[in-house]
Amino acid sequence: MKPPGWAQLVLWAVAGENEAEFVMGDLHEEFLLLCADRGRSAGSRWYVRQVFRSAATLLGLRFRSGEAAHLLAAALVAVAMPLLLLDRLWSFVYSHIPLKDGLDRAPGFWAANVVCVCACAALCGSLAHSLPRAAGVALAAAVGAACALWCSTATAPVFYAGLAILAGPASSMAVFAWRRSR
Repeated sequence: MKPPGWAQLVLWAVAGENEAEFVMGDLHEEFLLLCADRGRSAGSRWYVRQVFRSAATLLGLRFRSGEAAHLLAAALVAVAMPLLLLDRLWSFVYSHIPLKDGLDRAPGFWAANVVCVCACAALCGSLAHSLPRAAGVALAAAVGAACALWCSTATAPVFYAGLAILAGPASSMAVFAWRRSR
């Protein structure tokens, strides 16, 4: 039996290369014992709870080692900065058009931003050489996109914000998986 895949991915993202395999091994052993004793659903619930309970501590360890700060800085520069620059550009363009002050932006604006987020996150994901690093880059890309959307000048539709936040991690993991398969 295997634990939930998304919980393992969260664990890879927060634990880093040094601790991920040890923590995953320990949790997997306990997961198997709980599944044999109480069933798969109880084991899965326990596994997810343990992942989220240990996430803050593992992130703290990752920041102290310097790995998470490096990944977060790279994602903020590679994903958040282009997103913020595009937002500022569109605000400037719309400020020069009469009766358009940026409240209702064209769908092309949102599409260009999402494509930019995907391209930048894919470039970040292509630099990852291991699954923990790729998961960290994906998490950092989501944080970078969320920070950029939070700092943007205009209100963003919920669909666009969700798509931008999810497209970054998805594209970085997709490029990492593609590079790994070659």
